Amino acid sequence: MGDGVVSALCWSAASVALLGTLWKVLLDCGRRSDRALRYGYACGGLIGAGMVSSAPGTAAALSAVLPDPAQLTLLADQLKTVAAGALAMMALSTRPPGAARRALRRQAALTTTAVLLGIAVFTAAGPVRAGSALGVGSADRPVLALYVALFALHAAWCLTVFGVLIGRCARCLPPGTLRLGLRLMTLGALAGLLWTADNLRDLAEVLGAGRENGAESGVSAVAAAVCVTLGLAGATAAAWADWGGRLRARRDHRRLGPLWSALRTALPEIELLAPEGRFEDRRRRRGRPGQQGGDARFALYRRIIEIRDGQLALRPHLHPAVALWVGEAVGRPDAVRSLGPLCAPGLLRSAGSVGLVRAVGAEHLAATVEAAAIAAALEAATAGHRFAAGPGARCGPHPVAAGVPEEAAWLVKVAAAYAGSPAVAHVRRRVRQELGPPAPPPAPPVSGPPGPAPGQAPTPGPGQAPNPRPGQAPNPRPGQAPNPRPGQAPASSGISA
Repeated sequence: MGDGVVSALCWSAASVALLGTLWKVLLDCGRRSDRALRYGYACGGLIGAGMVSSAPGTAAALSAVLPDPAQLTLLADQLKTVAAGALAMMALSTRPPGAARRALRRQAALTTTAVLLGIAVFTAAGPVRAGSALGVGSADRPVLALYVALFALHAAWCLTVFGVLIGRCARCLPPGTLRLGLRLMTLGALAGLLWTADNLRDLAEVLGAGRENGAESGVSAVAAAVCVTLGLAGATAAAWADWGGRLRARRDHRRLGPLWSALRTALPEIELLAPEGRFEDRRRRRGRPGQQGGDARFALYRRIIEIRDGQLALRPHLHPAVALWVGEAVGRPDAVRSLGPLCAPGLLRSAGSVGLVRAVGAEHLAATVEAAAIAAALEAATAGHRFAAGPGARCGPHPVAAGVPEEAAWLVKVAAAYAGSPAVAHVRRRVRQELGPPAPPPAPPVSGPPGPAPGQAPTPGPGQAPNPRPGQAPNPRPGQAPNPRPGQAPASSGISA
């Protein structure tokens, strides 16, 4: 493997370490920090700087600038030594407080001793750098070999401590993102041991020929890139899981759009009012979550609640024959009719005996029945029709495990069946045929003077005598005697004969 490829691998690993550490620091801003995180930040930064210093291309670029190019190898090795010590201290911080303090003091003393002793031994050996290799005389070969062995033993010890303690923590955790992250970091420690094992080849070359590769070799560069990538992936596993959760929430929110829009159009009251500034109104009206950090998952949670509220509001409009009609649509009408009017759970319990599960699958059938029940109830609600309490009134939503992801996964299946299932379209047609066209909206009131209230005589116009009440004689006009009551003589007009 040429120096150009090795340099590219080293610089890539350094970029991953430095940028990943910076990203981790930004992610943890505003959160409670502990010693383990701080040691992790130090390890990432130091290992990135060490990889840059040990790349063959870096040595070639700085050889004309540095007074002693061999010092670049010393710098890279000591940066890696301190990084390994910080890695071990990060793992030791997970122990109980008392034991952790004692272990951290011992590890800090060990790393400090390794650094100081390594500098002293390297200076005593006095290697001379030619290109990317270090060379010493035959008398100084044991001294340079001691330096290489000291560096390798310290790195191997730190990586072993880290791998054992983090692996033990991973075994104690339930399956999940944190356990996955710790296992990835454990695998990174194993890759680091392979990286360290390349020093055995350097040790043999020093003792045999008095030469050492002062830069990374092809094998060590690959092992370093794998080690850094696995370690960073494990350290940021929670952030990747959070990012993936947001993407899934946006996807499920979009897939629930057709079902939610149909329910909201028929039942506008199910839409919850958003807090001030929480969502952009334009995006909310178009059925898409806002751009803020937690909006996607919160919008999905809201949408699930609104859909479930709509299903509860449609209970009086559930048609009792929906399950039978779904059975007709999937091709087994006789077997389903023999079961009587069943709701979705009943149909599923008996589906094994009628072969429906073999035809369309249990989950797909349940989602189709639930979607058909919603479609039929929407048609009945539009027509203003309610059904008496019966099998349809007991058709509740299909039971799912408690949790937003589980609810979302199930309702996505229901929404897909509602939008594209032929069985749902068949049920919708049957309901329309049974109920007829929807009732026309009431006519608007005619403008004009208001008429008399029921049981009240109309008001007379100007110059018109009021109408008598029932059983009462009309009032006489001016100059006319009133009509006599039954059995009474007419009143005298006051004019003599």
